[in-house]
Order: sequence, then structure tokens, then C-alpha cells
Amino acid sequence: MGEMLTTSAICFAMTLIGLSLGFVLLKVTQGE
Repeated sequence: MGEMLTTSAICFAMTLIGLSLGFVLLKVTQGE
């Protein structure tokens, strides 16, 4: 059960990072 939680946490973190990067790239491309 511990491994499942760790995997879920990693997936969640990766998703957040991906969304953050995508949002930043979007703002940068629109700002120029």
C-alpha cells in the first residue's frame, strides 16, 4: 500500500510540474 501512495504522489507531482511548465511557456510565448 505504501508503494501505491508513493507512485500516486510522484504522478501527481509530475502532473503539477507539467502544468506549471506549460502555463509558463504559454505566458512567455504570448508575452512576446
